[in-house]
Amino acid sequence: MMEWLSKMNDALDYIESNITGKIDYCEVARVACCSLTRFQRMFTFMTDLTIGDYVRFRKMSLAGEDIKNTDIKVVDLANKYGYESPEAFTRAFQAFHGMPPTIVRKLGIAKKYQPITFQIKFDGGSIMTGSKSLVRIEELNHMKVVSFQVNCDRPETLAWNQLREWAVKNLNDYEARRYIGFAPKGHHPTGEENDFHEYNAQMVLHGEEGLNTTLLGAKVSDAPKGLFLVGDVVLNEFNEDGTLDIGLSMKKSSQTIYECMLDMGGYDVDFDGRTYLEEHLFSKEWFLADNPSKVPVEFKFWLPIKKK
Repeated sequence: MMEWLSKMNDALDYIESNITGKIDYCEVARVACCSLTRFQRMFTFMTDLTIGDYVRFRKMSLAGEDIKNTDIKVVDLANKYGYESPEAFTRAFQAFHGMPPTIVRKLGIAKKYQPITFQIKFDGGSIMTGSKSLVRIEELNHMKVVSFQVNCDRPETLAWNQLREWAVKNLNDYEARRYIGFAPKGHHPTGEENDFHEYNAQMVLHGEEGLNTTLLGAKVSDAPKGLFLVGDVVLNEFNEDGTLDIGLSMKKSSQTIYECMLDMGGYDVDFDGRTYLEEHLFSKEWFLADNPSKVPVEFKFWLPIKKK
């Protein structure tokens, strides 16, 4: 089992061990070795539930068994499962079971919700959690892009602002386009926080848009080629205030994607003239903002791979 999946299941074990008390969600995220925001997003991605709903369902499922099989009082159940009052507990109980505790005890029938265990499955070139693709293989060939190349200190912001201004000025469908960025020699290649390095911000072109060397004043070039293993945005990491931590996202996401590649078998990383790609998912708000750095952006990280 991949390490990240094992950590997610460790977090579920922690919840189950503390289900009768008040769950500390920050501790849950710590057990999962990720930020709280990432854990919440990952949990919802994998279950279609919020973590709060899951905890409530488990509490009410266990409370139903207590009502059926013991003489415990509602006031004591409310205290056992961390509710502030018997009334609040009874409302939650009836919402889950469809009947109040007195009727469940009388009929001896209660709804059950079993603990979740995360699992993955391999489906062709994807690793799935349920019906959703956590990572997938994608091949880029014969694609053209408009490219804004910058070499300076912190070039990412400048390159994307240049592309943003060009797109808003020249396109009507800029929000629906696909955007890819990469640093050919890596971000901060000298190891210094404030160093000059190259960055390319690119937008994928459609059909005849890529036939010439320029498009509406922007340079047209070939898109990066080859096989990539692409992670979903749910792998992103976040700061305590909920903002994206791009550096930690790159580190953690690339680690998870690499582990997925090892589990898939038959592939190896390929950094022979290639590098990571970052697919940026921009909102319309980002394109039109006076200060786009304040607008949240999602990322998908692409690991260059090859067949063994």
